[in-house]
Amino acid sequence: MHPATLKQFEDLKRRCPNAEFMELPSGAGLVTMPSFKLPGGWNRPETCVWFVVPVGYPGPYPDCFWASLGLRLANGQMPQATGEPNQIPETNLTELWFSWHVVDQQANWNPNRDDLSTYVAVIAERFRRLQ
Repeated sequence: MHPATLKQFEDLKRRCPNAEFMELPSGAGLVTMPSFKLPGGWNRPETCVWFVVPVGYPGPYPDCFWASLGLRLANGQMPQATGEPNQIPETNLTELWFSWHVVDQQANWNPNRDDLSTYVAVIAERFRRLQ
């Protein structure tokens, strides 16, 4: 993993002290945040969140993320654009997959400006959207 990526992870750990980073066989990385706080409107107050840091990052940006199995909206409905069970690439973990993307990489993701904390903010924004 590139030293700049590891530095970004250390910066992320200052905000999310329980975050973990694991290098995957391909050279990608897996970020795990075991106690990700959720806003009201979900069936639990927190969930575990995982996302893959792709090979070549920060050029290619993270895409999609996973949350703990069984996470639902407070009314019991499955969140939109999710799938369960779904295996996290290069792991034996099977979790709730969120098909959530940086919509316009030119406008929304700039590797000179954005970092792993930016992507965590993208995930937090998805959880604020109760859909």
